[in-house]
Amino acid sequence: MKNFLNLKIIIAIVIDFILSGLAINISNYIRLSFFEVIKVETISACLLLPVVFIFLGIYKRPWKYFSIDDLWSLVKACLLANILIFLAIFIFNRLENIPRLVTILNLFILVFVTGSTRIIYRTIFEKFAFLSSSDKTRIPTLLIGSGDNADFFIRATERTDSIYNVIGILDLDHNKTKELLIRGVSVLGSVKDLDKIIDKLQFNKKNPQKIIITSNSLNAKDMSNVMKTVDAKGMTIGRAQSPNQLIEGSNINSQVKDISIEDLLGRRQNKLEHSKMKSFLKNQTVLITGAGGSIGSELARTIISLGLKKLILLDISENSIFNLANELKKQVQQKKTILVCCNLRNGDELEKVFIKYKPSIVYHAAALKHVFICEENPTEAIRTNVFGTYSLANLSEKYQVKCFVLISTDKAVNPSSVMGATKKFAESIIQSKDRFSKSATRFITVRFGNVLGSQGSVVPLFKKQISDGGPVTVTHKDVTRFFMTINEAVALVLNATLEQYQASAGLRGCVSVLNMGASIKIDILAKQMIKLAGFVPNKQIKIVYTGLTKGEKLHESLYSKAEQKVEIGEKGFFLVKSKLSNRKDLIKKLDSLKNSYNYSNTSIKSHLLKLIK
Repeated sequence: MKNFLNLKIIIAIVIDFILSGLAINISNYIRLSFFEVIKVETISACLLLPVVFIFLGIYKRPWKYFSIDDLWSLVKACLLANILIFLAIFIFNRLENIPRLVTILNLFILVFVTGSTRIIYRTIFEKFAFLSSSDKTRIPTLLIGSGDNADFFIRATERTDSIYNVIGILDLDHNKTKELLIRGVSVLGSVKDLDKIIDKLQFNKKNPQKIIITSNSLNAKDMSNVMKTVDAKGMTIGRAQSPNQLIEGSNINSQVKDISIEDLLGRRQNKLEHSKMKSFLKNQTVLITGAGGSIGSELARTIISLGLKKLILLDISENSIFNLANELKKQVQQKKTILVCCNLRNGDELEKVFIKYKPSIVYHAAALKHVFICEENPTEAIRTNVFGTYSLANLSEKYQVKCFVLISTDKAVNPSSVMGATKKFAESIIQSKDRFSKSATRFITVRFGNVLGSQGSVVPLFKKQISDGGPVTVTHKDVTRFFMTINEAVALVLNATLEQYQASAGLRGCVSVLNMGASIKIDILAKQMIKLAGFVPNKQIKIVYTGLTKGEKLHESLYSKAEQKVEIGEKGFFLVKSKLSNRKDLIKKLDSLKNSYNYSNTSIKSHLLKLIK
């Protein structure tokens, strides 16, 4: 192989040797309009061009991958070679036989002849390679997205080893002209017309078997429609890497990935502004409650490297915080992390934490979150989610914490469950304190939907059911939920902390809500997870619909009709304003709620829902 490569380089040197001699003679002919043998000049040109190309690494660039970047390198090499050629000729005969215009003409002709040979070679290589691989053995493929990524992808399929035959492109813009061609492949229409386009192609005996998404801008609604069409037509679906990951010369087959669970979000995921957050958290003592849970632990992993003075990990589960602390040892010194095994409802122990460690920022992630468990144990849910939050907020206010952040849920919007109602009550407590408290502490509420892969979410449940051979249980065929990745959840919490801490007085008491796009059908999620595991839904792995559980809703909302949405620009989240209770009314409601502990579960729930209206 090495000898073969050396042989190709030698052939390239010989070709450039000949082309350089031709270029100077053609330049001379153009200037004089007759042919004259110029031996010294020709020999100088023939020898110096390959030497310069070797010195500048031009022969390290394969002709079959010749690109715009290579062309610019070639132009610079030709410019240097041209200067050296005429410098050598000047030394020999002071340019007596060469008109001055030839020095300029030769540069343009050198670039033309050396560049065109490489372009012709690449064109022949790609076209013959493409034609040599039979379309019958290649997978007829539709691309979604007509941007740079589509261009890169189609170019990459023009290789002998590609298994894809791109037969059409669908654009995200329905106004895009259908006559548009990208590298000879037609834009057939909008992604919204996918179903009709596939039917038309099948009628014309062009049966697409795979859809590959080459755009990063496909929204959740369109993604959902694409998934439905793929299911109905018996096709497969994948996602191409972004243009900066599509490396020329690499195997395109390995660059097409299965649709991940995160892809179903159908939107660009929100990122953390690390530099701003680092300056905000630097030298701060941060307390995270519920640190052993999904959100709490990921929050700890994210902020531990942002220059904290101390990180206090508080959780009722000793194993959770012990395992997390061992994990964090790899990132920071052990003395920076403090483990506190404490029940949130134990006010005396909680106060000792504030006295001893003096936290300046509190992230409150601890809560009872399982809808069904809270329905069966409403008093426990109230004690933890409502009074635990109230106690923690009072201590934060008493010990002059800089910032308190409550992590809430979309189930607090128009709640139908005990869990949702207790979180709504907790929101009211924090919003009221932020609006009416005279302390310097900022009280911030962050609300978001389901977190993919978190403890208690459907994703780990579905994975377990699939690994067990099924069935996969879905409560209702039409049930939908808002989803986000755990990284997005943490980014929202931190970005919202920063933005709301610096917000004007008029925005105090608002709730920060992630722009989560469209909600996702759990049925679609279940089918996609079964496919990702390599099985066929309802054939190899059955899906069983069990009915909505007690307190569960068919659809969730990000904010209620009684709340006012406030846009704050492209920050990945928006604010909502709610009707707030003053301190006196809030204490009355808390006392009333505490007096309901001896009621029946149904009465407790009814009373709770009445108090939050």
